Formats: sequence, structure tokens, C-alpha cells
Amino acid sequence: MLRTRNNESMTYRFIRDATTHMLAEACVTSVNNVFKITKVKTMKSNNTYKVSGTLKKAHIVIASAILVFIIGCATTEDQLAGLEGRVSADKLLPVDCLLPPQVRKLGAQVSYLTARRAIKTTALECEIRGGEYIAYNRADYRTALSVWLDKAQAGDPEAQTYTGEIYEKGLGLTPDYQTAYKWYLKAAEQGHSRAQINLGYFYEKGLGIEKDTVKALNWYRRASGVTDDIDYASTIEVKAASLAQEQTDILRQEIDRRERDIINLQRSLKENQAQLKAREQSLQDAQNTLKKLEKEIEKNKNNSARLKELQREYTTHKSLVDKAQLAFAFISTKLKQSQQKFERQAENVKRQKQKLASQQVAGPIIEVFDPIIRVTRSGEAAVRVRAGSKAQVISGKIIAPAGLQRATMNSRTLTPDSAGFFHSAVSVTSGETQVSIEAVDRLQQHATLSFNLIPTKEAVIANNDRNRVGRVAKSIDFGQYYALVIGNNEYRQFPALQTAINDAQRIAEVLTNKYGFKTRLITNADRYTILSAFNEVKGQMTEKDNLLIYYAGHGERDPETLQGYWLPIDAEQENTANWIPNSAISDLLNTVKARHIIVVADSCYSGSMTRSSVARLDTQLSDKHLKKWLKVMAKTNSRTVLTSGSIEPVLDGGGGKHSIFASAFINELENGETVIDAYRIYRRVTAQVKQKAQAIGFDQTPTYAPIQHTGHSGGEFIFVSG
Repeated sequence: MLRTRNNESMTYRFIRDATTHMLAEACVTSVNNVFKITKVKTMKSNNTYKVSGTLKKAHIVIASAILVFIIGCATTEDQLAGLEGRVSADKLLPVDCLLPPQVRKLGAQVSYLTARRAIKTTALECEIRGGEYIAYNRADYRTALSVWLDKAQAGDPEAQTYTGEIYEKGLGLTPDYQTAYKWYLKAAEQGHSRAQINLGYFYEKGLGIEKDTVKALNWYRRASGVTDDIDYASTIEVKAASLAQEQTDILRQEIDRRERDIINLQRSLKENQAQLKAREQSLQDAQNTLKKLEKEIEKNKNNSARLKELQREYTTHKSLVDKAQLAFAFISTKLKQSQQKFERQAENVKRQKQKLASQQVAGPIIEVFDPIIRVTRSGEAAVRVRAGSKAQVISGKIIAPAGLQRATMNSRTLTPDSAGFFHSAVSVTSGETQVSIEAVDRLQQHATLSFNLIPTKEAVIANNDRNRVGRVAKSIDFGQYYALVIGNNEYRQFPALQTAINDAQRIAEVLTNKYGFKTRLITNADRYTILSAFNEVKGQMTEKDNLLIYYAGHGERDPETLQGYWLPIDAEQENTANWIPNSAISDLLNTVKARHIIVVADSCYSGSMTRSSVARLDTQLSDKHLKKWLKVMAKTNSRTVLTSGSIEPVLDGGGGKHSIFASAFINELENGETVIDAYRIYRRVTAQVKQKAQAIGFDQTPTYAPIQHTGHSGGEFIFVSG
């Protein structure tokens, strides 16, 4: 296990890395007048650190002043960059860093050192600031826990969130979702938005806890700082899930009722069986008495008086036997009927329990992503359409883990493609038009999504709508926009690409000229160039800013770990040393101060969540609600990724001078409204890409989702044109 420190003192190491050799020697000489530097060490005590060593001349206060002087010996990052030139690319990757303690004064006589501070930053910056990190053991959970666990146990919500992520990832061990959930809950209850998003994801997926899509949506909303008025991509899914839950609850109630009936039937069966046994014994006794009378009659057939008496008695008992036989037959039939009813009820309960079990495993889910469906406060789902419209195209997706058996929209057959996407037009009447989509999987599980198309006189033409949204947006500070655009064509060991540089150049132009981005364009970039450009752009940003990273180039995916990689031009086919894993990009995003970050990758990108915590812009909102939505999004962190496809290969061409994906993305940027959210771009790009890819017999489906473990808080990336 290599560390950034060796046996020399922390102070000397910091000076040596941050200054020229001459200045370092000067600083060390000054400090050696107070301390024997080689003996300096830290001892933890009550969350502070005291310096111990052999004092040679001065009071501890003088020593503290010298330490402050040492820190002043450090050069700036720009000066350091000039001194060291091209550093190792590995030092541009993120690490968990422990910064050195700060010098604090308590009154006039006492100086002390604070506890070391944990941060996520690059290895180079950690070294510049005199920090400590572990370089080659990032896959060991103990390494990461050693940085964050103490602060987490002390109640720090950020540390608790990072600790939860360590347990969720596993880092060399099997993921411990239950422990991760406990840490997320601690941080979420303190209002930490990153933890709230992670907690929502756990509820959505049922990781370590029972699956609950309603609680998931509530946590997503809490992360953004609101409890209503904001629609997420999961809103309709939650409504569908709620309907499914209602059906499940009804089924549970039916099972409970039938099981109570079974208990009553069992009690009735026992009573009937007891009655039948009693009747059987009564019949047997009557028959035995009758047989005895028959024998007595035979013996007294010559005694007329006695014979007459016995015959009367026999007639009476014969009547009793007949009644006993009828009662026995009645109870026997009743018992048989009860037994049959009991068996039917038991079989019904068995089938219903099987149905309930299959529902709990996985049922179909219907998602409509165009047009936007809004759930009103009354719980009704509705789409406002322009008055006079004759038809409305409905686009969406059906997910059926058990396999889709059939799907319909208003009783007409739907034919989703292999990925579950569908497009179908619905006629619009002058009044409200109900749309009902139904999906049935191979386990006969049903899902239904219903909403109304409502013509409205308030709907305005597109240009007026753009102007209104733009007017509202101008009153909101969205911060500065930055972009890092990468296009790689000329690979040394992989086949050359044709369109990546064209894609990158055109996208950089549009972002700069229409949307006012400060854009850094790099082409045919090796690993170091990509990582150093990222760190350069990162250094220019503040917490209010926005960052778009666009990558067009070769990508690879490990079939076992499902890890995705971006391939710089110096990537080797049999050696992953120069490949850039998606996890490293995600980790780098943790070191960026920006409010909103979107990664647009014309390649694969692993590590994504679902779209459930993506907010959606409805441009037909009233000015009041539109302004509220935009304000919430402007202040709520987002970390999302838009990819050209999922795990399948994607097309390099097909869009003229551009790839199919880049062509659609450029088209949406060039023709986009004054204000457009990334989710709407995704929906429109997806329709174009799928249509063009299918026309040439290719299946390509873009994806859009928050990036896991990067600080997404339920916000959305908003493009605002000048």
C-alpha cells in the first residue's frame, strides 16, 4: 500500500512539494530553530491535534507562528504547474484526502492544531495542500472508511453519506445495503440532499429495505427542497405503482376474507363430522334395537298378546330408524358439500397467493414521457392539448420483466419495440378525451395508466410560449455555463472514427454562440490531455455554475463488471492502463463545485441510476409556478448523464457529417426554446435516434439518468439561450 508520505516529516514533505528547493530549505532551516522536524508527530486528543517534539529555543506560540510561515512558503497552483510541467495523469484522478491540521489560537497564550479535514479532490491538489491519501488501494473499503468514519460517527452528514456510499459500493466486499441505508437515513434526516437522493433510490429499488416507490418520490422531492408542485419522471410511475398497490391491497383483502371463510368452513366441517358421527351412532343403536325386536317377535309369534305389543313397538322403532337414516344421509350430504367448498376455497386462496407473489416479484410498468402528464392535486392525471388539435401522439415505454403478452391503448393494440418503446396517435375530441393504456405480462399481471387529454383555450402557440418562458427565466440567476467538449477520431491502436471531431466542433460552436458557454474544445486527446483539461475547467468554476462534458469517441464495456470506459487516442487494446473508467469520471464530478453537471456521451456510460429523480419542465405552467420551478432547479444540484445508447454498440455515422445521436442533439440545441431542460432534449433526441436507426435496421436507444454517487439532489440541467 503506497502512501503520499514516506518517513520524512509532514512539514518537510509539504514544503518540498509546494516550493522550489531553495525556498524549502530556507523554511526548514527556520523551523528547525524551533523543532527537530524529523521528530514531529501528531497525537489525536479530543478532536484536535497537538504538536509534540523537542523545543530548542522558543515558546509554543512562536512555533505556531513558524508553522503559519511554513504554510505561507507554499506557492500557488499556477506557480507549481510552472515548476513541475506535465505531471503523471494518475495524479489528476480523485482521491479521499486528509488535509493537514490548521493552526488555531485560543486566547493570547495558547495555540493548537485542529483535526485533519477530509475532502474529495485530485491526488495532485491533495499533495499541493500537504494532505495525505492512499494511492493504490482505492478498492479497499478500509482505506476509504479510515478517512470518513470518525466524522460520520461524530454526526457529520456529509461524512455519513460518503460512509453509506462506501458500504453500498462494497469496495472489495459484498455490498452491505442495510448498513448503507442506516448511514443514509442519519444524513437524510439532517437534511443532506445527497443522502436523501440515495435513500430515495434505495426505496425505489428495495435495497436493504422494502420497496416503496411513494417513499422514493417523497425523498426525491425533499432533496430538491419542495414537497409539491414539482413533477419528477417518477410521478406517473408512482401513480401507476399506487394503483398496482391498491390492486394488491384488494387482493390481500380478498385472500384474508377467503382465509376467514376457510376457518369457518373448517369449524363447520368439524361440527358436521361430529353430528354425522352422533347420527351414525343413533342409527346404529336404532337398528340394533330393531334387530332385537325382530328376534323377540320370532320367539313370541305364538303369543298373540305379546306379539301384538312387540309389533307396535317394532313399528315405532322402524320409524325411528327411517328418520335416523334420513338425518344421517342429510348430514352426510352437507358434510360432503362443505368439504368440496373448503377445497375450492383453499384452491382459490392458493392461486391468489401465487398471483400476489408474482406481483411482488415484478409486474409491468407503463411510462409516458411525451407529452408530459401532470398529476393534479386531486390526483387526476391530465395532458393539456392545444384547442383545435385533431390528434395527439403518445410516446412511452412499457417495462415487463416477466415478458409482455399484450398491450393496448384505448382498446387498440400497441406494438412496442424490443426495448419497450411505443408511439401511437389518439384522436382528440372537443371535450375531454380519456386515454387508457393497458399492459399484461406473461404472468397475467396487469398494469393500467389512464389520463385525460384536455383542450384548453390557455394553450398558446409555440413562439409565444417560448417568449413567456424566456421572460420568466430572465429574472433568475442560473450562473455561468462551462463546457468541456472532447472529440477523438485518430486512434493509435483502435479503428479511426469519422464523425467524432465534427460532432465536437459543431456542438462547441452552438454551446458558445447560442447558449453563452465558456467552452474548452479538445480533439484527438490522450489520457493526460483529457484529465488535465477537466481539472483546468474545474478550477474556473464556482458553486453557482454549470458544466457540460461532451465526449465523442470509442468506448468499451467490461462484460463481467459492467464498467464502462472512455478510450483516449493512446488507449491500448490489450492494456487498460490508459483507459478512463466511467467510475473515475463520476469520482471527478465529486470534486467539482458546479451546481449542475451533465455528461453527454456518444458512448456508453455505466454507473447511472434510474430517471425517477429527474425533474420535468412543463412550459404550460402558470408564470407563478413556472418561476417557482425554475428557481428550485437553479438552486438544486444535478448530476446527470445523457448517452447515445445503452450497452449495445452505437453508430458512428448515419447523420450526414455527424453521428445519428450527435445530429439529433445538435438539432435540439440549435432549434431549442429559450429555456429547455435536459429531460426534454432526451425525449426528443430519443425519438429521432430510434427512428433513424430503425430505418437502417439498427437498434439504438439513448438513455438519461442521474449519475450515482456524484451529488445529484433532484435538480435538472437547464439550457438558457441568449
